[in-house]
Amino acid sequence: MAEEKQRIAPDLLALVSVGSIASFVTLLCVVAGSYPGARPLLTVVITGLGAGGLILFRQLRKGANSLAASEARAQYVATHDELTQLPNKALFVDRLRLAAKAVGTPESVASFALFQIGLDRFEETVEVLGIGASDQVLVEAASRLGSICRDTDTIARVRDDAFALLCRGVTRDAAEAMAAEIVQRLGAPYAAAAGHAVITCSIGAGFLTPELDQPIEAFREAQLALSDARKLGGARYSIFDPSMDQALKNRKALEVDLRRALEEDALTMKYQPQVNAKGVLVGVEALMRWNHEQRGVVAPNVFVPLSENCGLSEPLGRLAIRQAFTDAKQWAGLKVAINVSAAQVRSGGLIATLEELLAETGSNPRNFELEITEGVLLADEAQTHETLNAVRGLGFSIALDDFGTGYSSLSYLRRFPVDKIKIDQSFVSHLGKRPESSAIIKAILDLAEALELKVIAEGVETRAQVDRLIELGCTLHQGYFYSQPVAAVDIADLLAGRSKLAA
Repeated sequence: MAEEKQRIAPDLLALVSVGSIASFVTLLCVVAGSYPGARPLLTVVITGLGAGGLILFRQLRKGANSLAASEARAQYVATHDELTQLPNKALFVDRLRLAAKAVGTPESVASFALFQIGLDRFEETVEVLGIGASDQVLVEAASRLGSICRDTDTIARVRDDAFALLCRGVTRDAAEAMAAEIVQRLGAPYAAAAGHAVITCSIGAGFLTPELDQPIEAFREAQLALSDARKLGGARYSIFDPSMDQALKNRKALEVDLRRALEEDALTMKYQPQVNAKGVLVGVEALMRWNHEQRGVVAPNVFVPLSENCGLSEPLGRLAIRQAFTDAKQWAGLKVAINVSAAQVRSGGLIATLEELLAETGSNPRNFELEITEGVLLADEAQTHETLNAVRGLGFSIALDDFGTGYSSLSYLRRFPVDKIKIDQSFVSHLGKRPESSAIIKAILDLAEALELKVIAEGVETRAQVDRLIELGCTLHQGYFYSQPVAAVDIADLLAGRSKLAA
């Protein structure tokens, strides 16, 4: 209907204008009939008006056509992505609504598959290749999608690094086959001006069916499936399953409970002893614990990542630091290790927090060691350097946790102000079982000696492990062989000689 109006409008406008001229010519003819002497002059005037009217008709029609074309172009720009020329999110959502209406009718038996397609770690590609080259990648990705899909399918670019696809009459098996092909095609190398790039994609798929005809819900389910694919490492697809929705609801409920626990000071701090080769207590590691009223004990590897994902890492970290500072005042000369997340280091507020809590508790920073993971060092950002140097400047020492399990690199140890490395328990647990474990631990010890770093082994659980670690040259240990994490009062008893380590 809109196209028909655009076609009719130019002709109508021109006809109206020419009609006005024709009315004027008719009036002149009447005058000529009444005054015969004026006929020659009126003939010239009428001829001129006729020619002018024809010219005016053509110009008006040309202008009206140009206006219609401009309107059509504006409509296209408003509904399409400028870079890839694909439909944008607004147009995709409009077509999704139409599909929902079609599939929701009683006589409809068709279903629609909805794919959310995200390019994995695309921001890193932009940083490495530059914006121009990354634009080339996006255009090529759009082209590859177009070669896979049917003419009746709708492909759209819905975000900077994400596409969406709507396919009619696609079964679950067909959707899986299509998703697998897209993962393979989009994962092939891209040729860009700045060099070749390999960019994988993750896909989440949901369905519009007669039973589920709500477009927003289908979009949400596809997004949940995409998140699931990325949690599994990316470069894969995932089809929506109701368990994903339940998992999300559980996570949201746990997030609410964690916020309440922080507000009500319901989390507690435990401390695991660290000993020397003679079994003498030389330090402790502060470990946050959460005993939920209904859920029971919630593991740190559950609530700590949750805090980082929902913006609670700063208040959780602040609580841990304050509690450790407060408890440590009763342990003269004992080194206390406190875990600090990557989010805290990169937030830009860690130094201010440390300074404020030192002043509040009157603690000595030289009694504390901040433990970070290798993930903190991966970005190698100027702010990370600045923050860690400032931490050292305050008097804290820095330990690198879980060394050997991630992206361990000699360059990290040389560039960053690290004082100690912790040998991961996965190597300790295999001592006496796998020969390579002893070799790895020995290599770590040699590296640490060359760089003048301290070393502590965590996860020590048997006498055989203790003896082998001492034999290899590792004299600082931590693990259940000596003690599980205990309350602050128990550490005070150990220092006072009122109790002994389990070993």
